Amino acid sequence: MFIKYAITVIDTVSTRDGSRSHTADKAYFEKLSSYNGYLHASSTVTTTFDSQEAAENFIEELPVSRCGEYNNKYEYGVEAIEYTHANHSGWSDVHPYEIVRVVSPKTIEIRVMDAELDKNWKPEIIAGGFAGHCTNQGAQKWDYKSNPEYTVIRARLRKDGYFHSANGRHVLSKTPYKFHDYNF
Repeated sequence: MFIKYAITVIDTVSTRDGSRSHTADKAYFEKLSSYNGYLHASSTVTTTFDSQEAAENFIEELPVSRCGEYNNKYEYGVEAIEYTHANHSGWSDVHPYEIVRVVSPKTIEIRVMDAELDKNWKPEIIAGGFAGHCTNQGAQKWDYKSNPEYTVIRARLRKDGYFHSANGRHVLSKTPYKFHDYNF
């Protein structure tokens, strides 16, 4: 298990006269725009910190409110994200890898997992594309199994924010994920 820390954001938007307000669902801090100081947040975790202290220190630099046509008030928190997988992103296909050992905040050891297509899911192919077009590939279901016989490899964090191994780029995840692009 690999633990990183994310900043949570709850944004309350109100009219300038205070007659109406809306509190958005919890989101995760993504970035602060250098152009206009606008706070970007999303429903998925994209920006993480190595320690809770580092995330809390970063919160001190974030705005607590923003005035414009509407007023925004921000509430921040820190959430621990426990990653157990580093799925390999190979162009349009994705292959599941499990995190075997954390060497340092910038180096992990990973191992590919067995993934078997669920027998209840069948691709629906229609005419089109090169030879056919799969209309339901977004609903793929896979069964995952750890396989200790596979080789453990190292993946290192790069400046682009992703872990890279000799096999390519890996995306940290809480679950294994496999995707086969039938349309490519």
